Amino acid sequence: MTAASAGSSAAARRRTSRGAGIASELTTPLPRFRRARPDEAAAITRLALRSKRHWGYDEAFMAALTPELTFTPEDLEGELDHVEVLESADGLLGVFRLRRRTELALLTDLWIEPAAMGRGYGRLAFERAAEVARSWGAGVMELEADPHAEPFYLHLGAVRVSMSPVTVVPGRAVPLMRFAL
Repeated sequence: MTAASAGSSAAARRRTSRGAGIASELTTPLPRFRRARPDEAAAITRLALRSKRHWGYDEAFMAALTPELTFTPEDLEGELDHVEVLESADGLLGVFRLRRRTELALLTDLWIEPAAMGRGYGRLAFERAAEVARSWGAGVMELEADPHAEPFYLHLGAVRVSMSPVTVVPGRAVPLMRFAL
């Protein structure tokens, strides 16, 4: 085999393998949103904890926040909260929890699997939450943002309206943000 034919064979293999990759990407089902099921409460809680831990918080801080980040089966089947997961063929990629108020919707949770961050899933979850809030007739979606996530929400069009004290961590406050629907 000459160097020229070896090079062309290698180029052909690369083209073939790239083409196969594209074909398989086109047949992979896209992630989809669906209502969370009560039997997923523990998995959703683990996802929320991994997502929060991604920002480098120490174990004492995480222990203090764990009760607030815990989802129960009752949370997922009740009328008070609307909880949806974003899932792919590989499992859960994210979750959001929305609570209906009179004139606004409260986005109490939006968590993305750390390995899936930076791929647009957070934006998809935020947009889906806004869609649900609009369907309720809400004019505003309000949320308390982790300080690390504030730039993300600002980029999506939310504005900081104040700082909100964190009851489980004395002396800590987080941005209270609003998004016009």
